[in-house]
Amino acid sequence: MKKIFALALAALMLAGMLAGCGTATTPQGGSSTTASATTAAAGTSAAATAAATEPAAPAEPKIFYDWGSTRATFSPHNYTSRKIIDVFSTLVGIVSTVDGSDQLTFVPHDTLELPTSSDGGTTWICKLRDDIQFSDGTPITAETYEYSAKMLIDPKLANKNAAYMFDPCVVLNAKEYFQGSCEWESVGFKAKDATTLEITLKYPATEIDFFTNLGALIWPVHPELYEAGMNADRTSTNYGTDITTMAYSGPFTLKEWVLDGYEILVRNENNPLVKQGFYFLDEVNTRYVTENATRWQMFENNELDWTALSGDYYDANKNDPRGIKSISASVWGIFVNGESKNVIMQDNDFRLALYHSAPRVSIATEIYRMYDSPNYLISTGISVTGSDGVSKPYRDTPEAKALVAKYCDDDALALQLFEAAYARNGSKKITIEMTYFDGQEEMKRSGEVCQEKWEGLFGADRFELTLRAVQPQQAYDNYRVGDYDLGTGVRSGNSFNMWSSLFVYTSDYSDKYLTGFYNEEFDQLYFDSMYGDLLHDPDARIKALARMEALLMEHCVFIPTMQNNNTWLINERIELPTYTYLPWVTYGFFQSDIIPG
Repeated sequence: MKKIFALALAALMLAGMLAGCGTATTPQGGSSTTASATTAAAGTSAAATAAATEPAAPAEPKIFYDWGSTRATFSPHNYTSRKIIDVFSTLVGIVSTVDGSDQLTFVPHDTLELPTSSDGGTTWICKLRDDIQFSDGTPITAETYEYSAKMLIDPKLANKNAAYMFDPCVVLNAKEYFQGSCEWESVGFKAKDATTLEITLKYPATEIDFFTNLGALIWPVHPELYEAGMNADRTSTNYGTDITTMAYSGPFTLKEWVLDGYEILVRNENNPLVKQGFYFLDEVNTRYVTENATRWQMFENNELDWTALSGDYYDANKNDPRGIKSISASVWGIFVNGESKNVIMQDNDFRLALYHSAPRVSIATEIYRMYDSPNYLISTGISVTGSDGVSKPYRDTPEAKALVAKYCDDDALALQLFEAAYARNGSKKITIEMTYFDGQEEMKRSGEVCQEKWEGLFGADRFELTLRAVQPQQAYDNYRVGDYDLGTGVRSGNSFNMWSSLFVYTSDYSDKYLTGFYNEEFDQLYFDSMYGDLLHDPDARIKALARMEALLMEHCVFIPTMQNNNTWLINERIELPTYTYLPWVTYGFFQSDIIPG
């Protein structure tokens, strides 16, 4: 069984933006039909028949040349840079169709059919295939999934992705087990037999929430290798930190991996999604490249198959017919540590002074050139549906518009707030530090623009901003332990359920970036919107979302600076599975095919 969601919100958000993008040939599915037709035609020619007796030349491998940031681990329990880990399988596959219909589709991955619930979304049955296995031949069973879930929320391991078991789908007693207050036997994640997995939730979940969370974010780990990597007190495992310490089950397997260098994935012919015809590439070769100038040069030299345009590159190439546009569900900006050891950061007026005077327009339009400059936390890429059944961008609601007006750019107000905070600081010079990602020149320049703006507005004799270059993964780790004042970064938004994305700001979230924000009203609104009385009251739920955003803005947990609706250039040899931007998969780069020639 295959279920296809023709996402109205995607069409709504993208129709206008993609109108002027240039067109390309829409893929018409895999190559088997074309190959068969060619063979039949050749059969009418005697010369072709004779030629067919000659040994066929080996086909050139289909290689996609990708780029990304270095990673310290492939462990699905701790890798947080993205939610798609292509070397591991899942219960539900989320892919683009490949027949030219440009749809996001949910398909069985390790399951025979999509998970089902017969009691309104509380109990889910997942029937697994009986022929799935890891790359070393070890079978993947329901017991494998149970072991993987148990390790994910093991209280000693304290894995970064543990929250996938209780946000937004709350597995019964999963959080309690993670907190060490119950035994595993009480957790609602059980193998009933080798091919049947039963997942019991504390609160009912919608189909789309189950598919996009527990269905797509619980990856099986190899039990023997996971155990082999455990330290003596079972507080960590080296699973996924080296190519020899893990086994694979996804559409691709890891062939080579050099830290700070590159990774090479090869297609896994045993993977169910590959067998279903959703993947055509033989190999994905990813170089770890952080500098935009280097990426551009490699793209020009055909060493990369795509690149993102920004700055001068955008100005020079914005009308290139190879361009495709994205709509980000996230807003980039600056995390603000309201519980920093640097005491001035604990002053709410000071934080709001930075918020109202942030040079977001300069960062978005002068450094990155083509980005929006938001003074809000929730992206224009997020849609909501009211009681009338009509979907529209959240930012078009009256509640969201009111927040934009209240938290507008206002240097005069910022200076007034700074003066009050400065006086409470004993009229002593204020010095704070801003972390940016090392090797990314636009982020460094963004920090310098903040220096220029704030020191100019507040007075260099009264305020100083210093800059600190840190590798991206280390920066996020620093945010988790509170080792920062301000820090560049992003929190991902859920295109399907923005309320669930705000879980990261609830008081007891397990993988918090420390901002000093702990708010009972916020926690209650989150619960009511996700599981309580507001779940089935669309209009009240939208008002709750606006109130949650307002609480975050009032505390200034984050200073938004840009919404990265990117323009990407794609090599002409790449045939994408879709030319419509889709949530989750974007344009399905790893589902691409290579145009011969």
